[in-house]
Amino acid sequence: MLKYVKFLIVFMFLACLSVNADTTYIKGQITKNTSGVAVRACASTDCNYLLNDTGGKISISYPESFEIIGEEGNFYLINLQYTGFWYKGYISKGTDSKSYVDKEEYTITDDLINEFQTLGFNESYATKLAILKTIHPNWNFTPLNLNITWDEAVNGETKYISTNLIDSSNTSLRNTEDGAYVNGVWTTFEGGRWYSASKQVVKYYLDPRNFLNDGHIFMFEVLSFDANTQNEETIQSLLNSSFMKGNTFYYNEANEKIDISYAKTFLDSGTINNVSAINLVGRVLLEQGENGSALSSGDYPGYEGYYNFFNINATGKTKEDVITKGLAYAKRKEWNSPYASIIGGGKLLNDYTSVGQNTLYLQKFDLVGDTLYSHQYMQNIRAPYTESYTAYRAYVKNNLINSNFNFSIPIFKGVMPERTSLSSDYNEDSSLALLSVTGCNLMPSFTSNAYNYTCNVPLDTNKVTINAIAMASSSQIDGTGEIELLEDEKTVNIVVTSASGTKSTYQIIIKKSKDSELSPDEILAKLQINNDSGYLSGFDLGMEASNLNKLITDNYPSALSEINKEGILSTGMTLKLKNNGESTYNILIYGDSNGDGEISILDLQKIQKHILNIQTLNGAYLKASDANKDGEISILDLQKIQKHILNINKIEQ
Repeated sequence: MLKYVKFLIVFMFLACLSVNADTTYIKGQITKNTSGVAVRACASTDCNYLLNDTGGKISISYPESFEIIGEEGNFYLINLQYTGFWYKGYISKGTDSKSYVDKEEYTITDDLINEFQTLGFNESYATKLAILKTIHPNWNFTPLNLNITWDEAVNGETKYISTNLIDSSNTSLRNTEDGAYVNGVWTTFEGGRWYSASKQVVKYYLDPRNFLNDGHIFMFEVLSFDANTQNEETIQSLLNSSFMKGNTFYYNEANEKIDISYAKTFLDSGTINNVSAINLVGRVLLEQGENGSALSSGDYPGYEGYYNFFNINATGKTKEDVITKGLAYAKRKEWNSPYASIIGGGKLLNDYTSVGQNTLYLQKFDLVGDTLYSHQYMQNIRAPYTESYTAYRAYVKNNLINSNFNFSIPIFKGVMPERTSLSSDYNEDSSLALLSVTGCNLMPSFTSNAYNYTCNVPLDTNKVTINAIAMASSSQIDGTGEIELLEDEKTVNIVVTSASGTKSTYQIIIKKSKDSELSPDEILAKLQINNDSGYLSGFDLGMEASNLNKLITDNYPSALSEINKEGILSTGMTLKLKNNGESTYNILIYGDSNGDGEISILDLQKIQKHILNIQTLNGAYLKASDANKDGEISILDLQKIQKHILNINKIEQ
């Protein structure tokens, strides 16, 4: 009997080990002809909307899909990807007369997950792919084994600040590294509304695992033309709410104007160039918007009759630069009709697919071939995310979503991070937005990307207070507050730790000194005169040169101060200062481009000639022309000076 009991226990133990740990996935999708369903903070219509990262209310429409992770009364608790971020919130199941959500349960088997792992996908990929394969049995997933590691890809994509851009008003998504954020001003790109994306953002959009879901898997769709899923009816459904819902035209060989629908135009481009016609539509809608733009209107002054639907070569610091460069390119290509532009743009995309960049993901991130990171179609880091949803929406609305699609999923060599996220919990920004010391002016003047400073205090100073503000509110700062000065020189380290654990150390050497021991730079710092590598600024307009000399010598009698001209301070003047050394400085009056000490229409003319390459500005005159202090001379500086002249907004010196 005892032997039998032992056998039974062993049998039951082995049976427990062999139990299949299959899981249930519940998919929800907003029902057809339903829009604007609120995503709320709790299970009641009295609850507030969830807000997205820029403060907007979150509501979703057909054919948005999501995971249902719970129920409470007439509400589902869902897990939703929205504008890239992930949210958990509640949506109503509907009313007595209308359901808002189609619900479907699926069993995800361990066997299927194991099959994907056998193919070469690790568990962080395999589970998500198994869910998609269970929901869509006709979909096929192939691993694309990249010849680079994750860290190599991140370093390559973040080497230059203009490689990956973002247009969000959420400043936590922007890059704060050198050149992307200068003296409290964000550097702008491509017409003034784009900013360099932070490394955290680049990592998130570079990580394929974040987009293995219904709405965004199509960034990995192999983008060759497929006649089975791409036809005029499908394409027309995408165009119906846009400026391309009707007909356009082209010129035949006899130069006759021929009418043709936009839907047929995109179909022709896909067929001729062997690229996805649906993807072409998505790209144009992303570039032109649903109402079109100057690049697709055909009536922009100086470029009438030319079109650039894909914004190819449309780059620049200002909106005018973007438009004129894009249309100049269209003119060179002889894109004299929308048809010609759409066919020509499709050919350019074939230049990518033909060298192995055959997915939206790879056209954004050049991770294949001999030359990496350089052959990238788009700077907008969220373009694959946005365009993939356009394709998904088209397939759902035309009942094609369960067709035979082929997806090529990138896998990096070596180890990847456990996860990447846009959440502030993973913010890597460990920079400072402000750093100051009471009674002690930093040299050089503080900038976020400079980490070593000195400052001088009088001999009888016993303590100072260090104040600092982190760029990211989630960062921790150590080393600030009241600092005792028991010796003549003290080194203080201010350590900033980001939410993700990265650290930056700002060092300040505080020196006690006599006035006669101060260097020229130290005197200017104590007088709070801005000194940017020998260029002095911050003076009141109309200040006399003699008053600057007097300010220096009254406060520091041992110093010798000499300005090369009399009269009001103006751009191009020089200050020679002697005190425990000798230095010569250039005077800057921002907006005074011609060096007369005033800001007038004459300065506008100087800057216009510089922008047009008629007469180049140099040295102090060039720096003074940067009226908005963004590091570039552009039409934005002209606007700044115009507002100053009209007393609308004075230039800050």
